[in-house]
Amino acid sequence: MVSIPDLEKNLAKMQQLLNAAQNEVQKKTFQDIIDNLTKQLEQEKSKLNPTKAEGLKVDKPSEKEKTFQSSQQSKTETKKQTESNPKSESQKVATSEVKEEEKLENKEEESLPPKQDYAFQGIGTLYGKIVKRYEDNDAYYNLISEGKTYELIYNSPKVKEFLRLDYNPDKDRYVTVYPYLTHFPNKNTPPKLGFTIIAANDNPHLDLKVNEFKLSGLWQFIGVCKCPVISIHRNRKGKGDRVSRLKKKFDNEKLNKKLTRANHVPVLWKDSPVKPFRFNPKLEKDKQGSRYFVEIKAKFLPGREQWGFMELLGEPTLDVPKFYKPEKISNSQVA
Repeated sequence: MVSIPDLEKNLAKMQQLLNAAQNEVQKKTFQDIIDNLTKQLEQEKSKLNPTKAEGLKVDKPSEKEKTFQSSQQSKTETKKQTESNPKSESQKVATSEVKEEEKLENKEEESLPPKQDYAFQGIGTLYGKIVKRYEDNDAYYNLISEGKTYELIYNSPKVKEFLRLDYNPDKDRYVTVYPYLTHFPNKNTPPKLGFTIIAANDNPHLDLKVNEFKLSGLWQFIGVCKCPVISIHRNRKGKGDRVSRLKKKFDNEKLNKKLTRANHVPVLWKDSPVKPFRFNPKLEKDKQGSRYFVEIKAKFLPGREQWGFMELLGEPTLDVPKFYKPEKISNSQVA
């Protein structure tokens, strides 16, 4: 869950964007996001203990009042303890040390990053025929959908075995896929588009219609694409996750690039509630604009190598999930 400071920060940012909105569509979108954030903020505050929750509703006492009250309370408690159960000096020191440790533990818990309930993702449904790329080779496959041909990539041995055993080039299927794009240095050159196949079924596998995708990532411009993109990075779960283990086991530059590559999905989104980030080499790092993490549903546009915005699935946020930074790649192509 997102912490209260993060919610308040996003709420203030969205209020600024609402004030600067130029049309009714943007105003409605910002207002919906603000209402949702306000609701989340109230829920998070209600989870606090009664003392903290009450503290959010009343005016804070001055520092002098705090000091005086603390001093009086300390004297009263000391007097009661001495009268009821006098302690030795060593016991007092031990009690003091325990309290200090508890304070440090509580402080560490408060400083931990909020648990995130979102992640980078790009997944959707296509419909078409799966055919062999080469007639006598069952290691490579294509998808023919709406008259267009796309290369299929598979990472799982189970998927490879399924394609081999259940091969039927005349059968249409609902295919669950991840987009797989390769951009080139010249932004006028369309990206090469393929798909990583996850499943193939007689009925839809997801709650998505044909050509619909869920895209979650960084909303930004990249130097090799005219259209803004949603950059979908490899999620970083921790030191012991699959990518970390593979990188450590196979010290191979080519494999590392493949494991950490990002997919930059071009999206047509005219009235986006937040502007796509655009890097300006003339500005210092702290002067660059904000880079938002967004979650949307988008329609794949066959033949254009682009997606069109359909609906917002979550509020744009500055709190970005952890991800693997892509390895440096050659000048001939950009992943």
